[in-house]
Amino acid sequence: MAYEVITAQFCRELDARWSVFFDHLEVPYVYEPESFRATDGTECTPAFWLPRERLWFVPEVESAPPWWSRFAAAASNQGFVWDPWADSDDEQSIDPTPFEVAEQWQGNALLCLGGIPDGHALSPDPIKGPWHGHDLGMYSEGDFPYQWTMCPECGSFGATFWGYAERLPCRCIDDRVRHKIANGADARLLAAYRAAMEESLGTDPTGLPVIREALVCQEGVALAAERCTRNCRSVGEQLRAELPADAYTDDAVEDADALCGECPGFVCTRCGEQPAAMAGAACWLCEPLVLLTYVRARQVLNDKAAQAGHVASRSAREINTLLNRETRVRSRGHASMEQLGQALTLVDRWIADPSLVPQTGTASRPVLSEDELDALHGKELNRMLSQWVGPLAAATGGSIPLVQLWLNDVMGVEKRSEANDEQLREAIWHAQAWVQAPASYREYLRAAQAEVEPGGLPELVRTRPARAVATCNLCTDPVAEGEVVGRLHAPIGRRFARMGWLCGHCLYDRRVKPRRLDVLLRVFHHTFAGEGVQLNATEAEVLLIWLLEAPNPAEADHEAVQDAFVALGHAVDAQETALLLRYQHTQAVVRTLNQTTDPEATDTQTVVLSAVAQHLAEWRDNPQRLDPAHYTTRVAWRRAVLEQTEQPTMLSQRGGPFFV
Repeated sequence: MAYEVITAQFCRELDARWSVFFDHLEVPYVYEPESFRATDGTECTPAFWLPRERLWFVPEVESAPPWWSRFAAAASNQGFVWDPWADSDDEQSIDPTPFEVAEQWQGNALLCLGGIPDGHALSPDPIKGPWHGHDLGMYSEGDFPYQWTMCPECGSFGATFWGYAERLPCRCIDDRVRHKIANGADARLLAAYRAAMEESLGTDPTGLPVIREALVCQEGVALAAERCTRNCRSVGEQLRAELPADAYTDDAVEDADALCGECPGFVCTRCGEQPAAMAGAACWLCEPLVLLTYVRARQVLNDKAAQAGHVASRSAREINTLLNRETRVRSRGHASMEQLGQALTLVDRWIADPSLVPQTGTASRPVLSEDELDALHGKELNRMLSQWVGPLAAATGGSIPLVQLWLNDVMGVEKRSEANDEQLREAIWHAQAWVQAPASYREYLRAAQAEVEPGGLPELVRTRPARAVATCNLCTDPVAEGEVVGRLHAPIGRRFARMGWLCGHCLYDRRVKPRRLDVLLRVFHHTFAGEGVQLNATEAEVLLIWLLEAPNPAEADHEAVQDAFVALGHAVDAQETALLLRYQHTQAVVRTLNQTTDPEATDTQTVVLSAVAQHLAEWRDNPQRLDPAHYTTRVAWRRAVLEQTEQPTMLSQRGGPFFV
């Protein structure tokens, strides 16, 4: 469907502004569709007919037209005329000269005296709201004041006494439970009032005095209006009138009832009296069309650009840039009404078929392999990651700030500026994968927020074969090229830092088949993050056997080690999943195990044991004299002590705390 520019004509500026109000709310209306005659010869032409609401709406600047009360009574099929401006004390009287209103035009009638209501009056009080300067509302047949209102549940539009939403035909609000829901100051109504006041109008010297340009979503409307002779008569109707009754058949001329016999256009197949945009279509009177003002057209275009970006896995900003390029405008603010129509027509096609979106920018960029990512460094990686953020937000339906946060989570940093090349490559790899398969992004979010089972491990972020000889980021064991390495999610909370690539044992087996090295690392990092160490039954058994092989503890540690023996034995017997070994017990156990450590030994277990003993002592004695009060958390203080150690170890170089 194409959008076309049409020129709508109105008798007065006030009518034109009220038409903007209805269009902004997408309320179908017809302007002056019919004139009505009373038996005394009086004729009236009410301004607006709202077929969906079956409402006649008559706006006037100061006073009611003399025919309004009689017309309102006839339109609503009442037996009396209510005239609040009559000189007589009796406001109700039988009308001797009623108007004739056919059934198709019958409905409620509203009279509005004054201009457009105040679109800046935010008060929900119907007295202080937008109608505060308009006698508080509109006149209906036999009642006052009425105000435009909207259902807060379903958005239905209408006019009710004091704007009470529970009186709308939709009946979404049960007035037996929720009484008097005055919604005349609904934000959507206020925006429509403001749009009506701000609309730019023009004057047509050859026709009606007030015009406004608008867009309509129906191809052929402008051409139909241009070539219409205002004497619509279908070819079928002409043939039936000119030929004998038995000489004409409906299939004698194809689309005879749709072709106009007075001009090279089409005629409405429903009423046969008004021009239609195409064969078989209804006219504007039979099926009113909502017009798009300039401001509303831009709002709709922005919404549709976001929708097109979502279905095409592109950002709304990129779609808008492409639309500006296709319609040859520098920016949206410089677009004419015709160019907005072209852009709306184009974006509708892109929504229906995303493959039509031009492949430029990040959409045409090939997905880089890990080898190709390895060839990029520094600013190149940063630039590449920035180019994937918009498409990722569009593909996943998330906001750009939220996507940025999750990419930082992938990299294990607070801000992108803290990320190194390897972390940036990892973020780009994930961004590319998520754009191609948005479901994998949602799976990442689920896994990142999942609770860790007692005695278990976080879920995997991803695995891959090692591309070169490396070491495990946790246990420092060597990893041969081609062996499986992977990364784990950090549990919810900020206590634990994100680990790099881990070996297969640390990914899968360190809790179910723990080595003494694994228990040592758990002791160090859990002490780092808190006041004690949690061990499952298998880890408790490993530590218990190790203690049994160790020499007797020092006298100062004897009682604490004995308590640790009892706790570990109970955990093994009861097969506990989360034994908490207290800080004092942990220190005593580590000192006992470290008594016979050879300072010259180079095996990983001995080196780590010595490092754990050193750092636990530093956290106890604080040789750097760092004041804990200067740090936001105990973890931050311990991290500072670790960083400033006089004797760096493999543990201080790797940092933490890690979830082990």
